[in-house]
Amino acid sequence: MTVSVLVVGRGPAGLLSASYLRQRGFDVTILADADGTMSMWSGDFGFGRSADAFESFPVKLSQSSWVAAFQGLVDIFDSFGVPLRLAPPGVILRTVTATGNLRPTFAVPAWQYASVDPEDLIIVGIAGLADSIADAQAVSYRNHVRREAIVVKLTRPPGWDPGWGAIRFASYLDTRAGLAWFTRELGAQLRHAPRGVPVIVPQILGLDTTVEIVAHLAGELGHPIAEFPLLSPSVGGVRIRDRWERSLRRLGVHFITGRAQRVSPTATAMTDDGREFAADYVLLATGGVLGGGASVTIDGAIIDDLVNRELGKMDDVQSLDRVGHPDIDCIGGGRVLAVGRALGGWNPNKDHNGGAMVLGSVHMALSMISED
Repeated sequence: MTVSVLVVGRGPAGLLSASYLRQRGFDVTILADADGTMSMWSGDFGFGRSADAFESFPVKLSQSSWVAAFQGLVDIFDSFGVPLRLAPPGVILRTVTATGNLRPTFAVPAWQYASVDPEDLIIVGIAGLADSIADAQAVSYRNHVRREAIVVKLTRPPGWDPGWGAIRFASYLDTRAGLAWFTRELGAQLRHAPRGVPVIVPQILGLDTTVEIVAHLAGELGHPIAEFPLLSPSVGGVRIRDRWERSLRRLGVHFITGRAQRVSPTATAMTDDGREFAADYVLLATGGVLGGGASVTIDGAIIDDLVNRELGKMDDVQSLDRVGHPDIDCIGGGRVLAVGRALGGWNPNKDHNGGAMVLGSVHMALSMISED
């Protein structure tokens, strides 16, 4: 008999859970009322500030298990046409932020800039792109990294108007005219730049043909070309979301639009419009504390809204990482499990390990389901 799993949420944790579950032959349905957090995510997976950060994670996987989990991630991304660059064991990659800082990461899409060691860069600014702050980015990079950052600036493209955001720029570069304009303008600006220095561009290099655009520019201009992520909405996240969801639909994953208002320990989800969806298991991939979101009542109680359970008190926040299952939070004898980036007291915004949180919690949840 086929085992059914209802995944609540369609961000990275939800889509990754669905991919692994379908690989293992489960019947998978995704229930979500929005696009999830994909449009706020550039596509890279952080592992922490150091290569041995896994030792401090609540989800206890061996180093070899982490490597295998990340390799499985690479295989999944390859299956829907997004090649990932994976750091070798014991190595942390560093990617450049929109503000010119270096941020540690472990796996990045092939189109995104990442390097093991800091290096000189050429930063591209684009007139008419609101998030393009190349001058300030270069100053920050020089101050923090102590390497050179050369700024080159492109003019507004033909037909530009003030409504153009990153998505509109990316759509334009998917066209022949857009790519020709960008190649011509960037080539002119790089004419006197030192050859071979990596060129980093705001994340606008197409929505559908990014890999081809990057290869074309590198061949034409004689420089390594890569992107750096911008603020939300993230073009990289939109690219990945669209490819990933198309792939999941082809694999037979069902998508249902609806807001899960409650989830019972018997693995039944109830939406705010009165519908009920029963499954053998429910995976909560909805973000927030322990994967399910949390609120604080007037008396200081911390409540997981989705399963209506008290997690602790405001004066005892430190206990949150010890609530529920020792590895991941669950109710109903393990029939309802939480996965996601803010699990078990981890703070991905502080520790730069959100990708590992997602991957590790999904890996553990699947192990629990498979062993049941």
